[in-house]
Amino acid sequence: MLVEISIENFLSIKDEVTLSMVASKDKSFMDNTIKSKPLKKDRLLRSAAIYGANASGKSNVLKALSYIKRLVQTSHNYQSDTKIKYSPFKLDKKCRNKPSKFQIIFIKNDIKYIYGLSVTDVKVVDEYLYYYPGGRKSQIFDRKDTTTFTFKVDKKDQDFFADKTLGNVLYLSRATQLNYNRTKEAYNWFIENLMTVSPDNPRLQELSINLLNDNNTKDLIRNAMIRADVGIEEINARIIKFNYDQLPSDIPENLKKLMAEPDVTWMTPEIKTIHKGVSFDFSEESEGTIRVFDIIGCWIKALKDGKVLVVDELEIKLHPHLCSYLVTLFHDSSQNKNNAQLIFSTHNVYLLEQDIFRRDQIWFTEKIPETGQTDLYSLWEFSPRKDKNLKIGYLTGRYGALPFIQNKGLIS
Repeated sequence: MLVEISIENFLSIKDEVTLSMVASKDKSFMDNTIKSKPLKKDRLLRSAAIYGANASGKSNVLKALSYIKRLVQTSHNYQSDTKIKYSPFKLDKKCRNKPSKFQIIFIKNDIKYIYGLSVTDVKVVDEYLYYYPGGRKSQIFDRKDTTTFTFKVDKKDQDFFADKTLGNVLYLSRATQLNYNRTKEAYNWFIENLMTVSPDNPRLQELSINLLNDNNTKDLIRNAMIRADVGIEEINARIIKFNYDQLPSDIPENLKKLMAEPDVTWMTPEIKTIHKGVSFDFSEESEGTIRVFDIIGCWIKALKDGKVLVVDELEIKLHPHLCSYLVTLFHDSSQNKNNAQLIFSTHNVYLLEQDIFRRDQIWFTEKIPETGQTDLYSLWEFSPRKDKNLKIGYLTGRYGALPFIQNKGLIS
């Protein structure tokens, strides 16, 4: 489970902002919260929605989670000259060469972890990992100025791992690759528990197809498509694998040359649907139907396995009622039995109802005009009455986070 993430000097985010999944003391809609043993008195939110104008930075908050996950997952494979993908705040000259900084607090197997890192394009500047076994804070490692490490446990082993860690490589990734158990759980949280979904992710459909062909989950996929009311009575799908020698003869020669890698296996989906007893190719379905199938695998996987699902632009090609249904699945303890969490960005104002969300589940991003940087804040800060119409309050600018559109025509 995610507790919070703090971000500084990353894309449109200049000064530190924090997205917290810790629930307020509000006693309404307690089903939207999770009891967390490591946090003792505090509870966690099952979902959080981020609203804001276009280019206000709401996607960048979510991209920070994807960015950290990717670094953790891949940096141990870097060579000494591999550049770290680095995207500082560019509208302030002082920030362009400063590190991007992140801190993420999460829970894995009932133990709280705090992981922090700061990076430039050529090195990991600082990095640390703390955890709370038995409820007491303990250091696993602390790294400063790229090469200075402090270890309170397993010093001999960790000195060896540190010597094997290049300046542009995360110690969390390298030590885990070398089978160090104290970093493994934190590393696995990023790999196993954090699932990030961007609007153009080509692997989404593959996950849904794999679940459709798994005896344990195929009925869940089929039933979900039927309940989405897209007219499908049956759906079958498979992944067709082929190599260069098996490419169809009608593929243009210039394209075949680009694909001329004998050792590479290519994959393409084949999906068939049934409407009123008639078979259709998936390409004949509406874009909304395709979108539902693409993302439904993520929903089932997250709910079954208790993952943190991060979705940018949830409402793309989806009806508002379907968006509401997908969100409330995370609030339903009969569907969300393993404490999965959903974090998403959206423009769908129909979700801004207090019979769907608690006030602490709604967040806003706003671009500060003087600096161009992103500010992130919660609706909870405004303390709206529980009977207040949040949709009208948002659209009339009561909470900020709206675009300023000059009232001028396009053609002069």
